[in-house]
Amino acid sequence: MTPNLLDYLCDPVDRSPLSLKDAIYETSGEISSGTLVSGSGRTYPIRDGVPRFATPEVQQSVVSFGDEWNSFNFDEFRINWADLSMKHTFGGLDVFQGKVVVDAGAGSGIQSRWISEAGARHVIALELSHSVDDVMKRNLRGLPNVDVVQCSIDRPPIRNASIAGIVLCHNVIQHTQSVELTANALWNIVAPGGEFVFNCYPKNDKGVLRKLRLRLYSILRGFFAKRSFAFILGYSRLMAAIRFVPLLGWALEKSMFMVRGPVPPGPNYFRRAYRSTALNTFDCYGSHSYQHLKTEEEIRSLVHELQPDTGKVLNIDRYFQRPPPVGIALRLRK
Repeated sequence: MTPNLLDYLCDPVDRSPLSLKDAIYETSGEISSGTLVSGSGRTYPIRDGVPRFATPEVQQSVVSFGDEWNSFNFDEFRINWADLSMKHTFGGLDVFQGKVVVDAGAGSGIQSRWISEAGARHVIALELSHSVDDVMKRNLRGLPNVDVVQCSIDRPPIRNASIAGIVLCHNVIQHTQSVELTANALWNIVAPGGEFVFNCYPKNDKGVLRKLRLRLYSILRGFFAKRSFAFILGYSRLMAAIRFVPLLGWALEKSMFMVRGPVPPGPNYFRRAYRSTALNTFDCYGSHSYQHLKTEEEIRSLVHELQPDTGKVLNIDRYFQRPPPVGIALRLRK
């Protein structure tokens, strides 16, 4: 943990500042361990350089995600991230230059690494799962401007109105207990001149076929929620192999038995296509506690609640195209 992270941290319960006690420093000047104390007396440990704000009970809801990222990582998908998601959302990677960026729901940490490599001044990676003690360490090794904070992003331990850069919640917010509460919490930490960027899995139930697909999806989610990590992993890998079978693979994806998504052309295409199907299928049917789908009307209402000035909301027309540009997110400026 870098010492300047203290300038941003607060008690997630009462939002009061935190003081540092019993700190042990690395030779690099980073804090390896210690205790963060709020004015109300609540304490939060720093272990292995990571401030810990999550209780074991809350972490239980995302055990599946920790297992997912520790197994899959996301390291081969930079082309998807840069040439699709970030290009469609920001137009390119220059937006990160010199900024403080909060990566809300950092997963494997690889996106935080790519943001740092794109020129961000400071990246604060918020992640609830146990990936903070495994894959995130591997992916973020050697980056002195990236801090990892273990917390729930619906109660970020970041001071209100402290982030004048970007709070990015990409493909994550639907996995929290409440999309609306999480969006409000993340919006609150944005300072004037900063922006909150997020997307959410869409709920499209217009027409008989779409209603049937959603019903099948709901049944499958219920079935897999009670299965072990090994079972879901095996299913995801089987679907990834079947996806290459002409017609059958396409039909199973259309029927929601698997999810692959777009795979940009380039080196190791077939390996990336296989891994993309396995990862996205697991992500869709893993046994994590929350996976919300939101209608266009619900998202528009949420955006208007957060930022009623339509001139400060970017991407809204393209976001609601059908189909939308791959990976596009809404940008709300404050």
